[in-house]
Amino acid sequence: MNSITPMVYVIGFSLSLILSWILTGLLRRIALHVGLTDKPDGGRKSQKQPIPYLGGIGIILSFLLVLFFGLLYQEVTRETLVDVIYLVLPATTLGFIGLWDDVKNLSPQFRLMIQVIMGLAGSLTITFGSTSGSATSNRTLDLLLSIFWIVGVTNAINFFDNMDGGAAVATFMTSIGMMIYGILTNQPYISGFSALLMGSLVGFFLWNRRPARIYMGDAGALFLGILLATIVIRIDPATDSKMTSLALPILFLALPILDTSVVVISRISRGQSPLQGGQDHLSHRLALRGIRHRYILYIFALVAMVFQLPIFVSLFLGVTGELLTLGLSALLFLFTFIGFYRLPIVHVRK
Repeated sequence: MNSITPMVYVIGFSLSLILSWILTGLLRRIALHVGLTDKPDGGRKSQKQPIPYLGGIGIILSFLLVLFFGLLYQEVTRETLVDVIYLVLPATTLGFIGLWDDVKNLSPQFRLMIQVIMGLAGSLTITFGSTSGSATSNRTLDLLLSIFWIVGVTNAINFFDNMDGGAAVATFMTSIGMMIYGILTNQPYISGFSALLMGSLVGFFLWNRRPARIYMGDAGALFLGILLATIVIRIDPATDSKMTSLALPILFLALPILDTSVVVISRISRGQSPLQGGQDHLSHRLALRGIRHRYILYIFALVAMVFQLPIFVSLFLGVTGELLTLGLSALLFLFTFIGFYRLPIVHVRK
């Protein structure tokens, strides 16, 4: 892909934002008309009235449409076009499987099977393609790690979609970090994708901020999860340290990974299935401390920024400095995990 001028970023971001806002509003009306809504149950679903799904379809369509016209404008090579198709096809497929789940409420086992298949498809193109290097110098191990990463991050984003605007803020912060990194390291393939995602997320957020008038549903969460998981491991790390290279994707997605880690370990310690729903996510724990909704979103944005900071600091350091920064980041993650883990939770009836 050719280099992208600042104006192209602005245009791409703006078009995806406007289109996402329009499509999300239209899809909201459609969802209400056909009765595709998330109904309150007095427990985990504590909203006062049914909230329509389909917001995720607005994100998907706006991203894909602007991407399509952007590729025409940029006159990309055949190799880049193939790479783009291999990137967006599994994500789009999983997004519409998520829509099926929103409508039919599929079993967790079937959802996991589909995620593994899509993760395998993405992993094959990454491991044997030309857009990234080898993490372990072993193709088989690279493939297994990629599948684990993609499925794990996809579920982490899905887990994080538990409060108005929460998943949109988390994925926006990852996207803006990747865009800046792509610009600084001359990776327009990464920064261009990220700019379009940012616009689509902002357009959706205007409808999803509290009080939410539409949810992204599994369609949006699964699409964003697999897309971010595959984009971030296609980044070419501008680093002298192998450890820093491996840590870069984790730092970009530290917020949803932190939430999933706290929830899974907390539930296992209580003898519950990690796949069982509950009000034990970071958002719920902060809310129980009396923190208002908007400030929880600010905290999420701040946490994401803090964990991304070492990525950019490492651009100006040698190997020793990178490893020291990475060690401090690991300690920060541990202390943040402990702090969130110790916050109280509430048990709700199923």
